[in-house]
Amino acid sequence: MKKNLLVLNFFLFIIPVCFPQDFGLILNQKALFSGEEQKSGMDEYIGTAIPWFAAPLGDRADLYFSGGLSAQYDDEEWKALPEIYRFEFIWNPLPDLRLEFGRIPFRENRSAVMTGLFDGAAAGINFGGGRLHTGLFYTGILYKKTAHIYMNPKDRADYNDKDSYFASRRLVAALNWEKTSVFDTGNSLALNGICQFDLNDTDARIHSQYLEAAFTLPLGARFNTVSAAVIELAEETGKDPYAAFALSAELQWLLPTAVSDILTITGRFSSGAWNDMFGLFIPLTAKAQGKVLRPMLSGIALVEAAYSARLHRFFSATISGAYFFRTDKTTYAAPDMDAGSASPLLGGEIYGGLSWAPFSDVLFSLGGGVFLPQTGKVFSGIAQVKYRVELAAGISL
Repeated sequence: MKKNLLVLNFFLFIIPVCFPQDFGLILNQKALFSGEEQKSGMDEYIGTAIPWFAAPLGDRADLYFSGGLSAQYDDEEWKALPEIYRFEFIWNPLPDLRLEFGRIPFRENRSAVMTGLFDGAAAGINFGGGRLHTGLFYTGILYKKTAHIYMNPKDRADYNDKDSYFASRRLVAALNWEKTSVFDTGNSLALNGICQFDLNDTDARIHSQYLEAAFTLPLGARFNTVSAAVIELAEETGKDPYAAFALSAELQWLLPTAVSDILTITGRFSSGAWNDMFGLFIPLTAKAQGKVLRPMLSGIALVEAAYSARLHRFFSATISGAYFFRTDKTTYAAPDMDAGSASPLLGGEIYGGLSWAPFSDVLFSLGGGVFLPQTGKVFSGIAQVKYRVELAAGISL
């Protein structure tokens, strides 16, 4: 923690002196209330100050830095949390070639395997109407609660350890290729390959490789479809290699109404711990799949309908409903589950949100919802309704 604070302070004081062309400050506040219907109180509060700096380095290069210092209330205690966010040097040696170094954003097309900030280097090149993007990254000096990397029980234990700061140590290589206007149409095709190697000091390591394909097909002026599939090959210590997979499909409908609104229907499916040949799909980054229940895409399937609308120049609203399934009997676990149930039906949730942006640099948002365990057959008969409410405010100076 002290080392991170010293590094953060160094950049906060040095960069404005060296490159004062453009800088600013973002102030974020977020309060989270979650639990069950008979519980009340704030679970977590985070107030963060994020200074950022951007500077052109000649005609072909740019530098960007952002860091933060947070005051966090969690588990009934306060603590200060320093973090380096995006820290990126960008160089364009050729018109169609872009090189990036530092802590940079990277994701594959559908964010099913990896998404977020990663330390390393990346290159992007445009050719033949398509774009190739590749990168090599190390995750071991990221902050664990931002990186969300927990691929095995050891990762999960470190993630929940209050005395540890850094994420799981993994080496990641990624290659993305996207082709727009396939056959001179509005269709697009994306192919992605990702490899991650476990560098943790443990006897139970997991290495994995992923191949992903995503296809976008517009249906007229108001409809759009996106379908994707990911195949994973995993090697765990003490086990034979096994295959896993994840599928997704999405339909977007721009509604013919007076306001700007869209209806989205989504389906996702991931393999569970089935047998020695087909096993649990485990992404590199654990992206939450729900608003209240929030499982990662491992041994889980869901269908979701979401409606979003810009009701006014300053107001936007969204409402969604989702139903969750489990694709095996062991991966998803909760204290109030019925241990004897073999049903795949987890239950449904509803969620709504409202955002208000009175100015371009000021945003307030409120979101909340409930998960109804009695709409499924996995939780016990006395399981209570679970809720989640988030209040957030952001100001850019």
